[in-house]
Amino acid sequence: MLGIHGDNAPMNTERPAFVWTIAGSDSGGGAGIQADLATIQDLGCHGCSVVTTVTAQSSVTVTLVEPVSAAMLMAQLTTLLSDLPPKAIKIGLLADQTQVALLADWIASFKIHYPSVPVIVDPVMVASCGDALAVDNCQDIKSAAKSALDFRPFKGLIELITPNVLELGRLTHSDVSTKAQFAAAALALSQSLDCSVLAKGGDVSFGSSDILADTHAQTHANALDTAYKSNGWDLELAEDYLVCRQVRASSELHQNGRFWLASQRVNTRHNHGSGCTLSSAIAAVLAQGFVLQDAVVVAKAYVSQGLSAAIGLGQGPGPLARTGWPNNLSRYAKINLCDGNFIRHHLNRHLDVRSDLVATVLSATAQATAQVRIASTPPQNILSHCFKVLDADLGVYPVVNDLTMLESLLAAGVKTVQLRIKTDISELTSSAPVEFDLGKSALDRCESGKSKSGEPELIGSELEAQIQTAIALGKHFNAQLFINDHWQLAIKYHAFGVHLGQEDLAVTDLAAIQAAGLALGISSHSYFELLLAHQYSPSYIALGHIFPTTTKQMPSAPQGLAKLKRYVALFQDHYPLVAIGGIDLDNLAKVKATGVANIAVVRAITEAQDPVAAFAVLSQAWEPYLGAKCMPNMSTNKPLYHGETVSGKTLSDADFMLYSRQVLLPEVGEAGQLQLADANVVIVGLGGLGQLAAQYLARAGIGCLTLIDMDKVEISNLPRQLLFSDGDIGLNKARVAKQKLNDLAPQCTVTAHETAFNTETAAHHFADILEAKQQGKRILVLDCTDNFATRQAINRSCIEAALPLVSASIAAFSGQLFAVDQMLFPSGGCYHCIFPAQTRVSQSCSTQGVLGPSVGVMASMQSLVAMKLLLNMDRCDESKSALLGRFWRFDAKSLSWTAATLTRDPHCDVCGPKEVCLSSDKPSKI
Repeated sequence: MLGIHGDNAPMNTERPAFVWTIAGSDSGGGAGIQADLATIQDLGCHGCSVVTTVTAQSSVTVTLVEPVSAAMLMAQLTTLLSDLPPKAIKIGLLADQTQVALLADWIASFKIHYPSVPVIVDPVMVASCGDALAVDNCQDIKSAAKSALDFRPFKGLIELITPNVLELGRLTHSDVSTKAQFAAAALALSQSLDCSVLAKGGDVSFGSSDILADTHAQTHANALDTAYKSNGWDLELAEDYLVCRQVRASSELHQNGRFWLASQRVNTRHNHGSGCTLSSAIAAVLAQGFVLQDAVVVAKAYVSQGLSAAIGLGQGPGPLARTGWPNNLSRYAKINLCDGNFIRHHLNRHLDVRSDLVATVLSATAQATAQVRIASTPPQNILSHCFKVLDADLGVYPVVNDLTMLESLLAAGVKTVQLRIKTDISELTSSAPVEFDLGKSALDRCESGKSKSGEPELIGSELEAQIQTAIALGKHFNAQLFINDHWQLAIKYHAFGVHLGQEDLAVTDLAAIQAAGLALGISSHSYFELLLAHQYSPSYIALGHIFPTTTKQMPSAPQGLAKLKRYVALFQDHYPLVAIGGIDLDNLAKVKATGVANIAVVRAITEAQDPVAAFAVLSQAWEPYLGAKCMPNMSTNKPLYHGETVSGKTLSDADFMLYSRQVLLPEVGEAGQLQLADANVVIVGLGGLGQLAAQYLARAGIGCLTLIDMDKVEISNLPRQLLFSDGDIGLNKARVAKQKLNDLAPQCTVTAHETAFNTETAAHHFADILEAKQQGKRILVLDCTDNFATRQAINRSCIEAALPLVSASIAAFSGQLFAVDQMLFPSGGCYHCIFPAQTRVSQSCSTQGVLGPSVGVMASMQSLVAMKLLLNMDRCDESKSALLGRFWRFDAKSLSWTAATLTRDPHCDVCGPKEVCLSSDKPSKI
């Protein structure tokens, strides 16, 4: 069977929405009920008519207007309602004030039973030919038109009124010559009737003077053109002004907004019935479940399309062509938000709530500049170029809020993923982000520093650390990782992209995002929001929510497949489109049938027992070829990020995930982790300090460890030497440590020496580390012994071989730690400077005792200093160093540290001069 337009598409067997037109009959067929019914059917609805007047009318004149009786009007309304109740009502020509009053009473009664059915009023007063249409029991048509009908009985009963320039002036009894006056009058009318207003400026070139006063002379028209150019109008455009007033099911951002809608003016005289067509098109779109703003922009595009294809039929202006649902993006209006106070309110609220986060990435000057720029710049003028263009479709696009799941998906080869971290700490324990809300506004999730649940927000360092980790993962796996909402942190850590909700656009420095080279995704929930997103030229646009969800009650109904198909038809050739909301294997085929190329999935992955397997199944079902291709690891693919390389080396995926918490630190990164893998460390002494330090360093990714200790494991060692167990008693510590470290950190090459360290054995024990030094690798020696003679021998051997040394010890409640490197910081002295060979040192764990945790503190600090030195994190010069030449004392009783600065002792037999300067005292000898 043929479709409605005679093509080969199958006929739609679903029952269409009923749309009523309550208007006058145009005997010429170009306007009135005839135009309404043609429009309603053309846009996929079934039209029903209630005739208010019969006109004797052609394309050039109106000779008679005769109203129907009150009884006939009521009979039509009652009969229709009993069988064909409307989804939307359009009211056009009303003959007199009696009909206005009668219809207002009927609507009031109707709304009791059908409160959500929208009523649209087109206050028709003048026909396209210039003749009056409303007659209030007066033979003088022109005089009657000058005394406009009073529509105040409709106050609070209608959703929208659509006056043109002339009608707006008469309804408000105001001068609408200038664009500013026109907008002010529209706002006044909205307040007067308690409804939204679409003030039509398409006929502005005809002037706001009385059309009925024989003002058709060309000279007057030319004068009007000049006047309107100076009054703020652009006569190349058809500019309408939309004043929204508590629009049902609209987002909070737009439900009371004011907008200029500008489209290219169509230069044609064949515009008969354009006002009727516009209002009936609005009603037809509303009847199909779209919000008012959607209906207005679609209807305006429909009229523009119809004007372009219109032809003359009689001697006067011809009617608009019926061209079907508008899918040509160029026909849609540009939207300019006019309510600057609203933007400033949300901007200030946004910055107030998140001031601590903003301050981490933006200076005070930058914040002030952003406020001025964002609040004063129309959206379409913010950017002169589009955001980053994605190379390929996104396919199945997971949205997660869990770093562990993010890691597993990236490791499995997911090419595009979004991280949406909830700002409510209590919400972080839930399994998934709200599914329908890909770009839920940060403004809607928090107020006065708390989330809507009343819990503190996840902001500051905790939030920053999670986002930083995620971005590092995305870079390593060469994936397109989008960060939801937190654009400042996304810029700071060079994410691939940012995803924003519509509410966030007004308070985000989009120019900064673009300048940083980030991609941008924008959420949308309607035609109107799609067009707003389009004006920012994003990298992709998300469409949702498509299906119902049980996670949260929404103020609007799900978009559904029919709407999704409409959106795709309009935008698929312009942007990657992503459908989201309740999508799973059960409805995947239906979503795909709409033509959308990409889907964002939340619960179908995050609530799956095996998220990686769930992703694979969804990908295979969505696009078999792409599903097979997307799973192999992508780390060797073309880089998506511009960053440093490390001699052509990269971490394996397994190592990256293993060390990810270190790699995410800017001071470490992948380069630092690779440097640790190339490092060689000697640990002398595998007692309380040494065995813990060995575990820390091996687990941190150190490439080679040399362990030196002649002692055997004793039972008294076990409370503090946690690497050993009962079964190790009597065995050599170095040998046992090597065996266990091989299991704990198999990537680490461990060498064990079961002999004592002294100046005679030093060359043998240091053989590996000296070879590594010759190869240019980072090397380090850790002194973890408690024997004074051995410590002196280690110190002398390191000074002679120019090896850096980190020494630590603890006995009872007193610990000490210092680091020396005669090559990098020769003025920092050595162990012999502090404790000359003749010094009597009798303190040790075996004689003084010690608590295990105190040993752990010193071992941790010694390992930390060692890693910082290996990573070149001590930026020292000849006169200053944060680590080298420093001496720390730890008092385990008071849990306090005392720092001192070392200088070479001029009498030191090993390295030279030394002086100790306590942090708060004058230099003194120790």
